[in-house]
Amino acid sequence: MAASRPAVTLRLSASLREKVLRSGYGTVEELRAAPIGDLASELKLSTDQIRELQHQLHPSYQTLEHEKKWSPITTSSTAIDALFRGGQGIPPGKITEICGLSGSGKTQLGLQLCINAQIPCPNGAGGTSIYVDTEGSFVARRVAQMAMSCSDKLSGVEDSTGSGTTMDAESIMQGIQYCRVHSPVELIAMIRALDGIVQAHPKTKLIVVDSISFLFRSNFSDMNLRTKLVANVGRQLAALAREYDVAVLVINQMTTKIESLNSRAQRSSEHLSGKVQPALGETWANICTHRIRLYSHMDGRRSARLFKSPTTQEQTVSFQIVGGGISDVDDTSLHVPGSPADGDMGFGFDPAEALFWEGISWKLGQVT
Repeated sequence: MAASRPAVTLRLSASLREKVLRSGYGTVEELRAAPIGDLASELKLSTDQIRELQHQLHPSYQTLEHEKKWSPITTSSTAIDALFRGGQGIPPGKITEICGLSGSGKTQLGLQLCINAQIPCPNGAGGTSIYVDTEGSFVARRVAQMAMSCSDKLSGVEDSTGSGTTMDAESIMQGIQYCRVHSPVELIAMIRALDGIVQAHPKTKLIVVDSISFLFRSNFSDMNLRTKLVANVGRQLAALAREYDVAVLVINQMTTKIESLNSRAQRSSEHLSGKVQPALGETWANICTHRIRLYSHMDGRRSARLFKSPTTQEQTVSFQIVGGGISDVDDTSLHVPGSPADGDMGFGFDPAEALFWEGISWKLGQVT
């Protein structure tokens, strides 16, 4: 039988701890067995003290209740939104990674979310966003175009006060804090500064880093040092998400992992094989709560595949990018590929391989 946990180990304020210890409750199990109403009456607890004690005695329940109050941020595609629990978009308090090959729509999705984070409650989060740009991918003219489209869609939509929404493109642009960084040192410094920035701007609902891998892939010869720095950046972003209930969207590039050849026969054939996977390795992969890969197919179709999520099964959906930004596919009869690489840049996909990986083979230096 498991040992009882002493009540003194609960992380309570000094005044509440004194009341609990004087009441005669010696263990956490005894406190949990007592109805919260009886505890509140017996210990003469204030409303804040009741909430504090509930959080310590039933942390899972309190976390669930807290998450129910979150306002997810829509991607403007109901299909992509459905990849997340609740079907309303990317959740606050978590890190969501978007990866894919060049031209798949990663930055477009990041820009769209920066705009949509400002949609007023109850239809949106009603906040502002921070865009950390490492690649120079932020194009203000494109953001303005998407902001105008969003403003047109929201005209006449009532907000939480019952009045009409009056978001215009200029106010939307002002709601995006933009920061350009040029080196790993600047990126690390910026991530550290985000805590103070979010405190100074409490309406912040979204942080976008585009991309997390660009500066780390070309400036390091010491891979151990790079892994430690990337893990530290990830931990800081995760802490920001939890502490301030902001959604963190991290855009990642793809890299090719060359497979080792074990047999002499394989080596003598001059045949190598490799796999395309998100950059930064497994250390970074374990930090992200959700991972979605975007695909741009040769026939013009676009799709998004959810590869990692604690709440939703893996699946593939279609979307499109139009002048106004991200949207659902107009023609619902369009085929959704059975595998994520169907028609994607000529790369094949082997279902037997690990998720995220496409099969690529080189023979005498030529892609086959």
